[in-house]
Amino acid sequence: MSEKNKKLCAGCDICCRYVAIEIDKPTCKKDYDQIIWQLLHKNVRIFVDWDNDWYVEFITPCMALDLKTKLCRIYNDRPMICREHSQDECVKYGDGPAEKYYFKSADDFIKYLKKKRIDHRFKK
Repeated sequence: MSEKNKKLCAGCDICCRYVAIEIDKPTCKKDYDQIIWQLLHKNVRIFVDWDNDWYVEFITPCMALDLKTKLCRIYNDRPMICREHSQDECVKYGDGPAEKYYFKSADDFIKYLKKKRIDHRFKK
């Protein structure tokens, strides 16, 4: 790890506390319903990045993270995604907010849909 990275990452473990997986952009009621269902689960979030890509995020720490020291216990053997991560992508040190939209709950997403005038409800 470069000296610059050591200083920037000192005491920070934000990137080791979640997993984000790209999903298809929702385009219909079934898709909106799926996102609402996901957001009804504990520690699940949805976000849209500045390229308009959609992600489901699971708030869960990496099992290789030492929670006391905030250091990686397998640093020399860490996965490639960890090796390629840079501060340009970092929530803490990147340019501005990492997300265009961030939904922490089903209510957050429903408010977004209402603001966009998108009908997400199925007829009874």
